[in-house]
Amino acid sequence: MRLRLLLCGATLLLAGCASQPIRQEAPEPFVFRSLNLRQQDKLGAPAWELTSPEARYDINRRLAQVRQPRGVIYLRGKPRYSIAAQSGTVLGDGEAIQLEGAVAITLLGKDSVRISGDQVRWLPRQDLMLIDRRPTATDRRSRLSARTARFLIQDDRIELRGSPSLQQWDGQRDKGPAAVVITTTSVNWKPAAGGFVAQGPVRGERRNGQPASGQLLTASGLNGNLREGYVDLLAPVRVDDRGGKGWIQAERTRWLINDERLRSDQPFRGQINKLAVEGALFDIDLKAETVVIPQACSLQQPDQRLRAQSCLWHWPDGRFEAKGNVELQRKAYKQITRSALLQGRLGEEGVAVFTSPGARVQSLFTLPPNSQGQGRRKPATPVQF
Repeated sequence: MRLRLLLCGATLLLAGCASQPIRQEAPEPFVFRSLNLRQQDKLGAPAWELTSPEARYDINRRLAQVRQPRGVIYLRGKPRYSIAAQSGTVLGDGEAIQLEGAVAITLLGKDSVRISGDQVRWLPRQDLMLIDRRPTATDRRSRLSARTARFLIQDDRIELRGSPSLQQWDGQRDKGPAAVVITTTSVNWKPAAGGFVAQGPVRGERRNGQPASGQLLTASGLNGNLREGYVDLLAPVRVDDRGGKGWIQAERTRWLINDERLRSDQPFRGQINKLAVEGALFDIDLKAETVVIPQACSLQQPDQRLRAQSCLWHWPDGRFEAKGNVELQRKAYKQITRSALLQGRLGEEGVAVFTSPGARVQSLFTLPPNSQGQGRRKPATPVQF
């Protein structure tokens, strides 16, 4: 106060002792050593708590600026989520809490899930968190990200909006590029229970580490359970070879995430170069790039059609294998070949050539009529070997 009076006196002498308004400074905020907020539910059990080693409280604005806040959210009286941030602002007695800087909300227990963002607005009375800056949700092998997210705590549901993306790794997360990347329009995920629902269109890509290796996936939607390791691709489903060698069109298809397999128990069709493929169901090993058709296999190309109980189709080298009551029909001479096993491989022109190494083969074909001579001709006689 002395310094202020001396300055004021000097100003009066220079300005002819003109009166000067007295400026009132805003009150300094209270500085506390620590902050400790606790809230109970209707039954008296702990609902949530928030602590900080240092807090500055503004009485007029009824808010507290906190440093390194840490918190816990309880479910039925037991710790469910831990909370950490670099700084925060608490409004009133915890009506709203703004968390900033490397915010992390971690699901406690086995197979934990971490929900993070640069800024989170927490509304405890609504059991709601709004994440509008780089929201992500990660577990041991996957990461979900989007532009914005809403975390409904009591419902155990995260709603991701704005081009959400699911990344999946073969092994530990972040060890190299993701093996699978799937994008969609919206995602709802239950981090504790694992339930997963996504609205389409869905687009996915799987890489095998080579420039033109892997598959492209499309579907109308997704649902499943990430904790149980599966997601169902909703029809229509299409799987394309990234190298342009083939495709499969299918109905509802299950993606076994951890096993890296696609399975469908409904009829499908596909194409590899000039060879058309059909079957009652399929099992795709994504890592080995192999399609198994365990029932009602049918392969067709110009002038040839093959039927078998089961087939195997290897994408990279175009190799085929047909087993069980195999029947190969050729238009030339109406030839029919039957065997327990036939193998084939795509040639340079995209046509498969089939062989039967070591297996007994039965062939039946019809010779064309003799074009020379006049008079009545005998009908063509089938010849069997």
